[in-house]
Amino acid sequence: MRILFCGGGTAGHVNPAIAVAQTVERNMPDSKIAYVTTMNGIENSIVAYKKFKIDVIGFKRSFCRENFKFFTKLISAKKQCLRILEEFHPDVIFGTGGYATYPVIVAGRELGIKTILHESNVVPGKATLALEKKLDKILVNFKESEKYFKGKTKIIHTGNPIRVFPTFDKVSCIKEKLGIKTKYVILCTGGSLGATRINDSALEIADNLVRYSEDITLIWSTGKNHYDEVKNSIKSRGLMLGERIIVKDYFDNLLEYICISDVVISRSGAMTISELAIMKKCAILVPSPNVTNNHQLKNARALERKEAAVLLTEDQLYKIVDITKDLISNYELRENLSANIEKFSIKNANKRIYDEIVDLIN
Repeated sequence: MRILFCGGGTAGHVNPAIAVAQTVERNMPDSKIAYVTTMNGIENSIVAYKKFKIDVIGFKRSFCRENFKFFTKLISAKKQCLRILEEFHPDVIFGTGGYATYPVIVAGRELGIKTILHESNVVPGKATLALEKKLDKILVNFKESEKYFKGKTKIIHTGNPIRVFPTFDKVSCIKEKLGIKTKYVILCTGGSLGATRINDSALEIADNLVRYSEDITLIWSTGKNHYDEVKNSIKSRGLMLGERIIVKDYFDNLLEYICISDVVISRSGAMTISELAIMKKCAILVPSPNVTNNHQLKNARALERKEAAVLLTEDQLYKIVDITKDLISNYELRENLSANIEKFSIKNANKRIYDEIVDLIN
């Protein structure tokens, strides 16, 4: 099998593609895999497969001169894609959405190549909707995404492809391995770069909750851009880093810390939600307001409607200490949220997606 992946600009588009590519490799070791990247997108630093670069930019929703450049680059990108396809000769193109997907799928369709796209978010992006007629299959993470498409026969609910999870032993064993001695664990993370408002909230939890309870450990991933600032803030409040307040810019073994956490406070990207769901975690979701089409808020609302997570927008974060305290002290509430979020997980999503690819080629 020769498969060409596309979708970039954000980790939310790249990580699902990598998860699928790894699944293809495990099931078909002799497969040939390549990835179409944007010129300066995050995918260039995290994709290990053969890469082809195209020069394309996103479309601004407000009227501006940049949009004239968008159309010019889009025409040029399609020509670049045609050359890439003639060189690589893929059996199938697998897209994960975003503006980087559009010219690759369009060029592939023109050459008669099979096309498939996976949509992680509840509300499909504009590129995904614009490509609907040019796709052979559309795979969705959320069941309710189906209503946004016209051609229902193309839509297949597979769930979200996820990274390979480490083999977890009992939570008590992982706690011992990580040196966690308290009864409860709270995890706060705003992603690899961090989020100022989530860091502010974590500081309030440390100052007003962890300080007064020896039963709680706070695991705090500040993001690479905020680590020094956070350390200074902790020091200025007379808080001590150590066994019960563990702070790093980024945890390479974050999945282990999610596993032992009683409450997780995080953004609500589709990949994050999938990982929380499959691990049955009680979560407080704080959507980023700075993403296209407000996807994270819509993702979080889908869970809130099913009582599968607590949703707090950034302007509601003044409630964070009280809500976290309620969750820690109320076992039944935590268990209810955990049971409901698990319903959003599809544990064999990677294999389902792989099977759809093989079926399409055959």
